[in-house]
Amino acid sequence: MKKINVEVSDSTYPVFAGRGILNHLKPQIKKYGRFKNYFIVVDRNVARHHIKNIKRAIGRHKKILYYELKPGENSKSQEQLKKIYNALIKNNFGRDTLLIAIGGGVTGDLAGYSAATYMRGLQLIHIPTTLLSAVDSSIGGKTSINFNGYKNIIGAFYHPDMVLIDSEFLRTLPRKEYIAGMGEVIKYAYISSPDLYNLVNENFTDILKKEEKITDEIIIRCAAIKAGVVSNDEKEYGLRKILNFGHTYAHGIESASGFKMRHGHCVIYGIVAELFLSNKIGVLSRKKLIKYLELPGKFGLKSNLERIDFEDVYQVMLADKKNRNGKINFVLLSDLGKILLDIEAGKRDILYAYERARKFFE
Repeated sequence: MKKINVEVSDSTYPVFAGRGILNHLKPQIKKYGRFKNYFIVVDRNVARHHIKNIKRAIGRHKKILYYELKPGENSKSQEQLKKIYNALIKNNFGRDTLLIAIGGGVTGDLAGYSAATYMRGLQLIHIPTTLLSAVDSSIGGKTSINFNGYKNIIGAFYHPDMVLIDSEFLRTLPRKEYIAGMGEVIKYAYISSPDLYNLVNENFTDILKKEEKITDEIIIRCAAIKAGVVSNDEKEYGLRKILNFGHTYAHGIESASGFKMRHGHCVIYGIVAELFLSNKIGVLSRKKLIKYLELPGKFGLKSNLERIDFEDVYQVMLADKKNRNGKINFVLLSDLGKILLDIEAGKRDILYAYERARKFFE
């Protein structure tokens, strides 16, 4: 079991990563002195496959309630947030409650925001069960819900007390969800170093096959990068913005699709679009563009971008949280590990890159 520390302004919390480590949860909770009343938000699909092991790992407690969450981005809503609040209130859960989020990014974001806002804050543990949440969203304290068609527009920074990543959960993860998680993996490959990029690129087939050794290594590598970035820039004033590579387009596409397209797939589309945009505005050479398009091309994804009106995507991008002074800001690439922040682009160039990405996935 690997331990990675995330150091933020008012605390340090551990991220444990390994295979078959769910049974370490109870002793770690005891070690860190968490409360005895448990409110557990668990993805319904995860519960169907793993609830016996989850209950065995958590054990019996003074008060415990399992709240099953319907999977899908549409659950990250005010309506679902109210249902969690109502369940907490109805069952008399107070501030002496430990909320455990077991699921993917949707579960973590919603449950995390519930913990952040109920009675001004509950203790929180994340147990990610998807590749996407394991390498990215469970670490860093971003919590949110969607509102009026805008992704993550309401939220708070609220760090967990612990993250436990058991890669055994990936065994039952559907292929489409696993590939969606690979969108975040390749993001780290671009923004970190040629070493990680080459590792992912050269072992791509084995990673897609969920070969245990390379998959576990990739998870630990990405989680460590995320922890390091967050420790250096907790509230996204500078360095942490590199984690948004590919996401300006991705959030626009995802929202314009009515959240029918998976976030991770949209990240893959967004990375390709932002590679084209990097080349268009002159920060990424044509030679490097062709070379770095090789990795997302390996997915064999077919896009539905032709069904999405660019104007709808553009309007969502105009409301992106990274924007300043009404200008759309991008995170762009000049080379592996060389990221440019807060780069403005005009609508014509944004459309050009979007169209090139659409054709790339035809």
